[in-house]
Amino acid sequence: MAGSGMDPDRIVVGRPLPFSIFTAEGKLLLAQGRMVESDRLREMLIRNGHHCDVTDGAGKKAKSTAERDKEEAPPPPEEPLDVLFRDYDAGGDTQHLSISIAKGDNDKPYAVQLMGVHGQSIIVTAPVQSDGSIVPVLGGQVLICRTFQLTSAFRFTAVTVKAAFEPFPHLLLQLKKEVEQRQIRGAPRARVAVRAELQTPGKTPCVICDLSTGGARIALDIAEFALEKGKQMKLVARFEVLKSKFDLELPVTVMNSLGPTDSRHPNCTFYGLKFDAPGEREGLVLHGYVSEHLLSDFNSLWQMLIASSVLRP
Repeated sequence: MAGSGMDPDRIVVGRPLPFSIFTAEGKLLLAQGRMVESDRLREMLIRNGHHCDVTDGAGKKAKSTAERDKEEAPPPPEEPLDVLFRDYDAGGDTQHLSISIAKGDNDKPYAVQLMGVHGQSIIVTAPVQSDGSIVPVLGGQVLICRTFQLTSAFRFTAVTVKAAFEPFPHLLLQLKKEVEQRQIRGAPRARVAVRAELQTPGKTPCVICDLSTGGARIALDIAEFALEKGKQMKLVARFEVLKSKFDLELPVTVMNSLGPTDSRHPNCTFYGLKFDAPGEREGLVLHGYVSEHLLSDFNSLWQMLIASSVLRP
């Protein structure tokens, strides 16, 4: 049953809460404007909450229907670049610890995450289908594994030593033979999320999605003008290295148009840029920024500890 003065019909999953909800003791359960993210949360609010609206109390004017409709209306759609930046900035996609496994060269590959290495053995998360169900893998099964690390692509075969479900679904794999390596890039790239601006000479916002000392991949709102291959311009961005901020203006050339390659962000299109002879200062800043991100990508223990820690003076 809904708490005192609360209209359950105004609590809608997927919409911002139109009023704050408290417990009977006055503890805030969910503040006005926060998203009601699930049916379970809605049921908990209705069961345990008490309505505390700004219109409550003697002498206060009740809101009109128009005012209520306005506050309950869905928020305006976010800009595509804002959505992409938030997604990429929320910890990245750990692509540097990702391995693709398949039963054979012509079979469907599944992305798994590297959890640990000991000698010639590795522990990876269990592969899952798009619906979240676990892909069955049997002990003794041979898998084709591929990964891209720093500048090179690797291919190797591994035999499944063990498939386990505790403390999380995972596989213990043993490398079976020599690893094939093919160098793809001359310099390592880091997955990043940096707001930037293209000067063409007009100013166009963009997001740097991955970065090396020699170039970058950027995302633009697909509604913006298209960049032609060979076009020269400036990329303006701020990079933080060792807690110091550096503003760089980098002359760049468009090398290729990649299109909307991220299915999660169909309204963003991607381009590959080459840095045109960056100076010594620019090169050192880029090198430091890329190195910091590569280290944090590989050091999953550091990430876990930082995320769970409280900074003490």
